[in-house]
Amino acid sequence: MQLFVFSSTGTGMAVLFLFMMKLSLLIYCRAESSFDPFMDTNLFLINWAGPLELNKEEVESLGERHVMITTNHQEKYRCILPETKNLLEADAASYSGPSADELLEPLMQATHCSYRIESYWTYELCHGKHLKQYHEAKEQGMAPKLQEYYLGYGNHREDLKKNDPEKLKEDPEAPRPVRDLEGTELPYFEIIMDGGTKCDLTGTPRKAHVLYVCQPEGRGEVYELKESSTCEYEVVVLTSLLCSHPSYRPKTPPVSEIRCYSMLGSPLKPREVYKVDLEANYLQQSAQNFKTAHQVPEPRESRLVRKRKDPPVPTEPKLTAQKQPEHKLGVVTDKQTLRAFLNGGHCLAGGTGWWKHEVCFGRFAKQFHMEKGVETKVFLGYWNKEKHIAWLKDNPLKRPKDPEQRRMLSYFYTGGDWCDLTNKPRTCEVRLKCLQNVQNPHAVVLSLAEPVTCQYVLTVESALFCPVLKDADDNGLFDSMDL
Repeated sequence: MQLFVFSSTGTGMAVLFLFMMKLSLLIYCRAESSFDPFMDTNLFLINWAGPLELNKEEVESLGERHVMITTNHQEKYRCILPETKNLLEADAASYSGPSADELLEPLMQATHCSYRIESYWTYELCHGKHLKQYHEAKEQGMAPKLQEYYLGYGNHREDLKKNDPEKLKEDPEAPRPVRDLEGTELPYFEIIMDGGTKCDLTGTPRKAHVLYVCQPEGRGEVYELKESSTCEYEVVVLTSLLCSHPSYRPKTPPVSEIRCYSMLGSPLKPREVYKVDLEANYLQQSAQNFKTAHQVPEPRESRLVRKRKDPPVPTEPKLTAQKQPEHKLGVVTDKQTLRAFLNGGHCLAGGTGWWKHEVCFGRFAKQFHMEKGVETKVFLGYWNKEKHIAWLKDNPLKRPKDPEQRRMLSYFYTGGDWCDLTNKPRTCEVRLKCLQNVQNPHAVVLSLAEPVTCQYVLTVESALFCPVLKDADDNGLFDSMDL
């Protein structure tokens, strides 16, 4: 089909607008009722991709998506319209190519693995083989200690292939489950890896759901990994291998691309479009120049002190933050919060992942997860003054520094929930750390690490601790302190 584009006004903007409207109406006609050219939910981008030669068979395979454009300057372009929803559904129904299992076979047979590195854990995904998380603790003068958990093994579809191959057959018309990633609905192909390291909370092996999604540049990278429930994990993997299967292409692409290729004797893109680009660049540069020219400079204090012959006109004194008396309400509130925390009456909770953590000073430390009103909790340790003092004797480097040098105090919590991996109770070192925060002096930050299996470090940082750390005794205790 050939489409002629004319301009009644001769301006570049009119040509471009008419050009886009014609293409939009063409897509509307192809998609029947699935596309509305007047709604901004359907976004299109013209990619002027240069010359392209297609043979007769290739043109016929494109069908009505192939459109010839001629401008009023006799410039000719071959444009390929994007696939509409109806076309995608038709492609999926008539698809007779390799199944998703077969498309992913090269990734499953690959000898390399994919990695995701986070602040503490490193995750290793060997596709179709295993998924594990590990951390290597290195201390000076000591051999490295490796802490690792296998989150799942194998490929459940391989078991189905042997035991029940009928379940592997794909229904081309059945909708695929989707995951929303950055505003785009991506159908996924799921592989279950089970039989991982036993979870001491549930008593069952860990299990992972690996979701493979189409991404044209994907090479098996781990895009996202999270603990969806206790010792059960969800992993999103990007791969280009699924993109040739119409059922696994994005359902809601943010911007559909119209590719237009210049024919012999025509410029890369129409001259009127060049004019629009120049006008846009000119307006953008003019706006920037106007902003720069009218920018009000920030007032600066004069470096010169000038003597005045006449006495200055008396004015009302300016009240600055330094001259204003400090409001006592914030100080009182901070003292009440600090007193309640150090007395064990007020607990602090934090954490951004599936597990949250909480410390009740002088009582216990725990991690927990709330779901539908049900709390899953693991106690990391309980406070025992005698055991804390004994721990300080065995670990003299943990003792408080001189009062004027203190930035942190450490406390030992022991006798937590039983750990099946070490056959010992969990323990936790709670650290109170002075963190100067001028913008938000009342903020409290909690972070939890597990440097050794079932031995935790829970750090509580706040400016509230800065004035009182020096008042603790040689064991870090506040027994005699008066707030």
